Amino acid sequence: MSAETNKALVRSLLERLLGGWTPDVIEEFFAPSYRRYLNPTMPPLTREGQRDRANRLRAAFPDATAALEDILAEGDRVAYRLTIRGTHRDVFQGIPPTGQHVTVSFTAIVRIEDGRLVEEWGGLDLFDLRHQLQTAAAANPASHHG
Repeated sequence: MSAETNKALVRSLLERLLGGWTPDVIEEFFAPSYRRYLNPTMPPLTREGQRDRANRLRAAFPDATAALEDILAEGDRVAYRLTIRGTHRDVFQGIPPTGQHVTVSFTAIVRIEDGRLVEEWGGLDLFDLRHQLQTAAAANPASHHG
């Protein structure tokens, strides 16, 4: 597949994910062998593990939106950057809901084979996201009581 075709595939995936990580989206866009590498020290997520992780994020930020800021492709790889905005409405990584509106970057590189994602690296800027939530929680201690 050409770099342009691969970019179109990622754009299509991002649009479809607005409706959630449904079984048909997983089957269409993610190879059974898909692996997501969040960092060099953790074992990679499978497509089911990635779905579960994304669903936890969606539960914590149910109104989240994602704007595609950049997309670049070369060969079988596509790099893209999103700006994600949402409101913290449920527990996220141990932080109780704060009601805080957050804006955070998401950057990833994916490898595509036979029209489906087989590998992915990167993700949310968790350091910045946790900082925004912890700052909000410290400014409003009552948010810890639900």
